Amino acid sequence: MANCPKCNAKLKLTDWRPECPKCGVNMVYYGMEERLLADAEKAEAEHAKFQKGLDRVKASSIKGKRQIARIVLSIIPILGLLLPLASISLKNIPFVEDKTISVNLITLITEYFMNLFDIDGLLAMVGHKTVGMPFIMFAASIICLALSVVVGIVNFGRNFCSSQPKSCKKNMIVSIVSMLLAIASGITFAVFASGIVKLFPDFIDASVGFGIFVTAALHIPVIVLNYTLVKNPIVVKYTELPTYGEAEEEAPAEEAVAAE
Repeated sequence: MANCPKCNAKLKLTDWRPECPKCGVNMVYYGMEERLLADAEKAEAEHAKFQKGLDRVKASSIKGKRQIARIVLSIIPILGLLLPLASISLKNIPFVEDKTISVNLITLITEYFMNLFDIDGLLAMVGHKTVGMPFIMFAASIICLALSVVVGIVNFGRNFCSSQPKSCKKNMIVSIVSMLLAIASGITFAVFASGIVKLFPDFIDASVGFGIFVTAALHIPVIVLNYTLVKNPIVVKYTELPTYGEAEEEAPAEEAVAAE
């Protein structure tokens, strides 16, 4: 059984009218003003919280030359993967046309490089007694490169919302991790190239391209910029929002001006 919200009188099943049979208050609208005020205050608090977050994002990305440069430079290492990362030449193989494969991010994803080294074939090569170790290095190179791309994208996103020195320090760590993964990809591919060429000197030639190390070096400016933002932090200027009470006080004044 329900109770009256005002006098707390117990209501019967026959009390179907909106008015309380004891105190006569309209139970549907009772307390509506307080509820509306509470909802308005809640909406105001949520808007203030959202505005503060928006102010921090703006301060982290567009409210300063260093912040803008950080955003631009943090995407360049990913673009660096479009440079030649490695080269593999196939020659003198029966029934296979001689070709040189220049590997970069686009060919790695869309072209014949992944068709040549498919996942099933790669797993079979890894378990092979003769070519197992070189292809383990090859698989490690691919994994390190993929992780470097993922971490680089995460770092790009973080730079949009990193205004505090603590966040900038984390950005430095993320950039260093992405750089080290790119270097590890180049080193493991070099080990693969050395091993596979020794096994098949007449059929395969492989080498690391300059692009992988250029990509790694492109993380350095981002690290430096985040370091400067740690030493000289970003000042976030928060937007001052009128409170609900102030809006009510200003309304009669505006009405008076309109009446005059």
